[in-house]
Amino acid sequence: MYSIDDITILEYLYLKDSSKYDIFIDTLDAVNSFSGKVCLVKKLTYDEIEVMKQVFTSPNINDLKDIFCLCYDLRGDMNQSADQQFYSTSVFDLFRAKRFLQEFITTLIEREVNTFSGTPDDKSIMVNAAERLRPFNHTLAKIRLAEQFGWTPREVGRLNYNYVFSLQASNKIYSDIQREKAELK
Repeated sequence: MYSIDDITILEYLYLKDSSKYDIFIDTLDAVNSFSGKVCLVKKLTYDEIEVMKQVFTSPNINDLKDIFCLCYDLRGDMNQSADQQFYSTSVFDLFRAKRFLQEFITTLIEREVNTFSGTPDDKSIMVNAAERLRPFNHTLAKIRLAEQFGWTPREVGRLNYNYVFSLQASNKIYSDIQREKAELK
């Protein structure tokens, strides 16, 4: 029977050879639990989701720690700081929760692509608009909604992600309908 010690994240980071643990990174089931807490994904803001997307494109341990402190509400207590709480948690909890968050972000990205992608017009293709604007999509979306509702982009970023997504989706559908009606004339 194969047996492996349950070690902390800090112990894992100090291993000279972590390969016997690394095999579990992609094999453990995703679980929304870390350090005895769950991530309330429905409460995440538009800006928090954007930060998570960026972190999961090329995660390092410090960025992951910050994401986990945010998502799993690690605040520390009189006995240990949030950082200590993170590093003293089981590495297997990290693997499971990281996989959960990665799958969550992947699902959101797929939903966004399916909802917001469309066929660009010829002029947009000629100037390579989609590629040039890609790094600014998040900011531009906040600016558009801020202008529409009399908010600041910062206020939009602090709104619940699902609320902002539904506003954007509504605007997209309405815009598509208006364009289709204009083409029928």
